[in-house]
Amino acid sequence: MKPMLIVCLCLSSCTLFACKPNHVNSQHISFSHDQTIDIKTDLGILQNLAQRQNQESSVFQQEALHVIRSGNTAQIEQVIQSMQQHVGKFNQELRDLLLSSAEVDVIRQKMMHNNQLSLELAQQGAAQRPNTSKILQLQKKLEQNQQEIIELTHHAQAKISKMTSTS
Repeated sequence: MKPMLIVCLCLSSCTLFACKPNHVNSQHISFSHDQTIDIKTDLGILQNLAQRQNQESSVFQQEALHVIRSGNTAQIEQVIQSMQQHVGKFNQELRDLLLSSAEVDVIRQKMMHNNQLSLELAQQGAAQRPNTSKILQLQKKLEQNQQEIIELTHHAQAKISKMTSTS
C-alpha cells in the first residue's frame, strides 16, 4: 500500500471533529442523560472546535502532502512526529473539554479513539516495511469508528429535534 495514500487518509480523518479546550478533567464530571439543552450546547461546542481544528489541519495537510510526495524518508518521519504532536494536543483538548451530556461525552471518547487509530495507521503506512494486514485492520477499525461517531451524532441531533418539535 502506498504510504502517501495512508498518511493522507489519516490526516483527513483527524480533521473530522474537534472541541474547545477547558481545564477541567471530564473524568470527574457527572453527566446528564437525555437533557436536550445539555446535548445541544455540547454539540455546539464540538462543532465550533471542529471548524477550528479543520482550519488548522488543512494547513498541516498541505505541508504534509508536499513532503510525502517528495518521498524523503527523514521528512516523512518528521511529518509523522508532527502528526503525533497534533493528535496529542487535540486529544488533550478533547479530554479537557467541559461537557454536560453523557451522549456527547461518548462522541468525544470515540473522537479520541479515532485520532489514535489515524495516527497508528499513518505510522504503519510510513514504516520501512508496512504490515499490510495491520494496515487493513486499522483501516477497517477507523471506518467503523467513524461510522459510529456519525451515528451517535445523528442520534444526539435526533434527540434535540424530537424535544424541540414537542415543545
